[in-house]
Amino acid sequence: MNKLKGTKSSRSRSSRSLTTPTLHRQHSLSISLLDSDSAIMSSADWEEVKRLAADLQRAQFASTLQKLSERNFVEIISKLGELGLLDVYHTNDGKEYITPAQLSREIQDEVFLHGGRVNLVDLVDTLCVDHSVIEKRASLLAHSDSSLCFVLGQLISKDYLDSIAEEINEKLQQDGSTTIAELVKHYELPGDFMLEVIVERLGTIIQGQQDTNDPTVIFTDAFVARHKAHIRGVLSAITRPTQVSAILAQHGFQQRLFFSVAEKLILSGRVPGVLSGGRQVHRAMYIPSIYSRTQNEWVDNFLKQNGYLDFEALRRLDISDPESHIRRRFKDEDLTFVGNVCVGPSLIDQIDAAIDDALVSGSWVDIYPLLPTVFSPDVGHQLVDIALKRRQDKKSTAHAKVFSDTIVVSDQLLTKLSNHLQQMMPKKAKEVVEKGAFKKQVATGKVKQHEEDFGKNKKEDRRKKAASGKSGGGTQGRETKTKATKNKGRGRKGGGGAHESDSDDDHQKGTGAGESPAVEFLSVDDMQTEITNFSELVDCPEELVEELTSHLHNPLTKQFQEIAKSVFMATVAVGGDARRKTHQQLQDKVSALLTTIKLSEKSIKVFDDEKQMQLKKHLLKTQCTELVNELVLYLADDSLIDIAENKDITPEIRLKIIHKLPEDTNAALVKVHKTLTGSSLEEFYEHVDAAIAATGIMLKKKDNKKDRQVLVSHRAALLEQLEGSLDPPLTLHLACLILFQTVTGNMLHASGKFVPHILAYLKTQMSTDKFSVLHDYQDLVIKSLMSKNEADDDCGVKLQLEALTPSVKEVAITFKKVAASENTEE
Repeated sequence: MNKLKGTKSSRSRSSRSLTTPTLHRQHSLSISLLDSDSAIMSSADWEEVKRLAADLQRAQFASTLQKLSERNFVEIISKLGELGLLDVYHTNDGKEYITPAQLSREIQDEVFLHGGRVNLVDLVDTLCVDHSVIEKRASLLAHSDSSLCFVLGQLISKDYLDSIAEEINEKLQQDGSTTIAELVKHYELPGDFMLEVIVERLGTIIQGQQDTNDPTVIFTDAFVARHKAHIRGVLSAITRPTQVSAILAQHGFQQRLFFSVAEKLILSGRVPGVLSGGRQVHRAMYIPSIYSRTQNEWVDNFLKQNGYLDFEALRRLDISDPESHIRRRFKDEDLTFVGNVCVGPSLIDQIDAAIDDALVSGSWVDIYPLLPTVFSPDVGHQLVDIALKRRQDKKSTAHAKVFSDTIVVSDQLLTKLSNHLQQMMPKKAKEVVEKGAFKKQVATGKVKQHEEDFGKNKKEDRRKKAASGKSGGGTQGRETKTKATKNKGRGRKGGGGAHESDSDDDHQKGTGAGESPAVEFLSVDDMQTEITNFSELVDCPEELVEELTSHLHNPLTKQFQEIAKSVFMATVAVGGDARRKTHQQLQDKVSALLTTIKLSEKSIKVFDDEKQMQLKKHLLKTQCTELVNELVLYLADDSLIDIAENKDITPEIRLKIIHKLPEDTNAALVKVHKTLTGSSLEEFYEHVDAAIAATGIMLKKKDNKKDRQVLVSHRAALLEQLEGSLDPPLTLHLACLILFQTVTGNMLHASGKFVPHILAYLKTQMSTDKFSVLHDYQDLVIKSLMSKNEADDDCGVKLQLEALTPSVKEVAITFKKVAASENTEE
């Protein structure tokens, strides 16, 4: 069975459909056969036959009882397909089945009807079968039938390929050449497939040949012969170097064919010339032999007459690589390649002779005027270096330096000029020191202060003290060393004169960002004037003067710094002892202030939290501020920073001074400065040690004996002030402080506004009669302060204060002994 059909029929499938009328015709034929044989049958048999015929006719007309429905038919076909008993494909419209053999025959028919090339997509619409089924059958056909090819979803017959081969041959004979790319674009087939089709038919259907260098190009023999003759004529007519790209563009040659033919012609000697640049069109060039001979003659004559060759001139002669050309041409010559020129031995000898004359006479010479005008200064500089290197190879004793690329100056002349300028230094150094310019430089940290002549440098003293402090011993016990960081960076780079290297880089490193420049020996303009007036340099060019100034300025400035430093050290050596005394005084004062602050902090703890904070702020603004001011003023004086005399040190002024100090010291001082505006003594203690260390002070460990001495001295100072006090408020203030120290054993640093709080504390520590004296005196002081405008009342209050003042002083002075006796009685 090829196809089973329900209602639809088509051109290619109608003969293989089965329908009901066909069955009717078959049964009618059987009845007629029975009628023809009735003559030879008996009557009984005949009646049986008639009865059977009637039953058959009834069975035929009973179609509704015997006919299969379309659904059952489909199920039967599906079941048979599942069991593998029937192999058919279902059409896209769902009304027909077709066998694989029939589908293959119909695909072959369609290929024939389409001229030997059909797309599978078109077969889907024509045969009404799924694309995957058609693709599968087409692939099987291509494998089983050698006359068919399956390419890019298309079935192509061998006859079709022969026909396009004939078309290609016709086009090839007309054009002479073609490429696979053109054929692919025209026939819309893969390049590899087209190349295979053409190669198989070369020499049979297609009369041509492949290019040996490019298999995708096909030529005819006549085309190759025609192009060979054309190329031979063109190359024979060329008399100067010509770009291959220009030849191809003008004559329309095929690129690969041209190179192939031209190389064969040149190799055989038929065309005299050479192809340079390989097979790259944008670089390849044809150079005829006649032009090469002319080039070589010009190059030889120019070198012989001028002693050099310019690469640019050779490039104008169309020599693309002048250096390689010269090396090949003059491989046995002693030539020097410098920059864009090639120099012969004659010109080198002239330069050597000029330099020899200058060095022997101890003068200078400019080589540039001796060189051809096409030579750049850089080329001249390289030639000078080559000449000087040859002198070194010959172990010549005379030496020289090169300035402005081509000016050679003998070392003898440089020494004369340097000595001439050095004779001016002592006088200039004395002037600089007298004017104070060098002192200002020292203040900015430009001069190394490492000489022992500077009155035993403070840094050495501190190192010795630190060594002795570590050993301990004596009545003071072990001393605690605070790391000294003072002047860590200051004085390290000394004004250019302290550098061992004479290079410009070393001098530039000596002047950091933000630092004032070192004191100069002479300014650049002044030094240029001195060099211009020097007898042996009167006629030298201006650029030589500038470079000599640049060469000598830094070394001479360093020497001048040393001379100026010696003069300055001589003037300040006398003040060394005074500075050491100042340092010792600062150490004693700072130690005393720090002890006072710590002892005062103990007495603050007897008050409530609010009063403690107020007293700490007061302590920070007074004693702590005084300590920091002492450190800042000492470091400012040590760094030679000008500070206005008789002027209070406000926080703003103090911060400005700190910022002027060296970086290694101002960081610690800035931190302790910020703590003065707060209320935390702990933060002050945390940063004050680093600030003290910046000054190089060595703090000793806590000493109770010394603390007692400080307390006794403080009490004695308060008693002395109390005895000489005539001001009632001050008298009350001093009396309260003395009594507080007597009661607690600790000093208290507080202002007058804290007197009521001190009295409130003393009330519980004193007898009633003595406290009443203080209380009455306090009331009188308050009245005197409030009644300044009332003369009568003020007069009476003053009299009462004058009468009570001796009693207050007596209570303050004698309280300790009396209180002790009273406590004993109790």
